[in-house]
Amino acid sequence: MSVELPKDAEGREIPLDTTVLYDKNDKEVVVSRYQYYPRVGYGYWNIKSVRNEYYRVDEVYLTPPDTLEKLLDDLDNAAKGGDNAECLYMRREDIEVGEQCSGCRLYNADDVFSDCSLLAYADIAARIRKLRGEE
Repeated sequence: MSVELPKDAEGREIPLDTTVLYDKNDKEVVVSRYQYYPRVGYGYWNIKSVRNEYYRVDEVYLTPPDTLEKLLDDLDNAAKGGDNAECLYMRREDIEVGEQCSGCRLYNADDVFSDCSLLAYADIAARIRKLRGEE
């Protein structure tokens, strides 16, 4: 029998050396230890924080969860832009268009000629769907 790594609320594997996770309210959960219970169902993981609080792994996130407020803030930031509104939406304020695109979440190495504005709109739509509970 092999034991799978714990998975966060979004289904992403949590490496066992992860020391900080986030709850649904963006609050940091500083991990004290991971606990695995092999005799509960197919096996069960939980987390104990340094504050002696227990969390189910499906209640925490590797990165802070997205919120409507964060999306609106990103859109307000993009509204400051001109030619680089997509960069501002992605919080890449200190770069020029085309510069360091490989570090951007919208960048696709297989399609370097893709239009960032189209990718940004698709990202916005995906975030809205996810926040509405659609997949």
